[in-house]
Amino acid sequence: MQKILAIISVGIRQMVADPVQMMFLLALPILMTWVMSFLPVDAYEMAILGVLVMFVALNLITSAGGYILEEKETGTWQRMRASTTSYWHIIIGYFIRLFVTGLAQALILLLSSKYLFGAPWQQGYWATVLVLSIYIFAMTGVGLFLAGFVKTQGQVQALAMGVVMVGTMLGGVFFPIDNASPFIRGIAQISPQSWAATALRDLLTAGGSLSLLMGPLLWMGGIGLVLLAGGVTKLQMEG
Repeated sequence: MQKILAIISVGIRQMVADPVQMMFLLALPILMTWVMSFLPVDAYEMAILGVLVMFVALNLITSAGGYILEEKETGTWQRMRASTTSYWHIIIGYFIRLFVTGLAQALILLLSSKYLFGAPWQQGYWATVLVLSIYIFAMTGVGLFLAGFVKTQGQVQALAMGVVMVGTMLGGVFFPIDNASPFIRGIAQISPQSWAATALRDLLTAGGSLSLLMGPLLWMGGIGLVLLAGGVTKLQMEG
């Protein structure tokens, strides 16, 4: 447990000490939240949730790939693998670090949306935390899966932008797709961002029941579990 906590602690300290990373993690999403607050209320509610799911996914995927690739390039990854620290301690440490960072970013965006920019949310907060946790688990799984295959930082950025933008923009997160082509509607059916934004909207604005969201939650959790298993296996095989 001490080794896991050490990995988490070092990673969080490095992140907090990096002004560029902190800007991407907090400053830019909050700025986008403020810009969206000038929209009409109905449009603002969905737009801010779109900003939330987009930035959380982008941060998790780029961080997962970037952390591991950077440590491979500096030799830190190889030294940890050769040390007495078990592979599973390393992976659990990385996973918790990513999960906590993603959850903190999501909660800060939700709180700033309501208390700084007036989002009219009055309900569903504990259910919202559950939905966010499962969504963050799913996107952490996506990030660690891609981390097992990327070779350069450029590939990390390109894959992150591709996965996040396709899933968010074509998933009906920012605009309705009721009359879109079957291809676009198909993307919305498999996009974790689409399911997460829709579930959050139903909980926060319509008082939807969590029991009605079991399908989306199981889908997101399943995606995260499968991809996490694939990424962890690939990283372990690399040695």
